[in-house]
Amino acid sequence: MKGKWKQMRLYLLTATVALCAGFAITALLLRPQRLEIGAIDLSAIQDGDYIGVCQNKVLFAVVKVRVQDHKMADIEIVEHKASYMEQAERTARAVCSEQSLEVDAITGATLTSDTVLKAIENALVHAETPSTSK
Repeated sequence: MKGKWKQMRLYLLTATVALCAGFAITALLLRPQRLEIGAIDLSAIQDGDYIGVCQNKVLFAVVKVRVQDHKMADIEIVEHKASYMEQAERTARAVCSEQSLEVDAITGATLTSDTVLKAIENALVHAETPSTSK
C-alpha cells in the first residue's frame, strides 16, 4: 500500500508540474508585445473619419479618428478590453492633445497604450478613403 501511495504522489507531482509548465508557456505565447509606432503626416490626410484596428495577441483595439483641417479633432475608442478602457481613452486624449503619436505610455498599461497608438496609426496610414464618404 505504501508503494502505491508513493507512485500516486509521483504521478500527482508530475501532472502538477506539467500543468504549471503548460500555463506558463501559454502565458508567454499570449503576452502582448511592444509595438513599433511610426510617425504620421497629418498634412497629407483629408478630412473625415478613419477606423483603425490593432490586435496585439490578447489585446485588441478599434479606434475612430476624426480628422478636420489636417488635425485630429477627436479619437474615439470603439472597442477595447473593458478593464483597460480608461487607460486607452487617456492615451487617445493625449494623442489628440499633442497631435502626435509620440506620447508617453500610461504607467502600468504600456502594452495597452502601444495597442491604441498602433490602431490610431493604422487608421491614419490607411486613410486613403474616409469612411464618411461611403
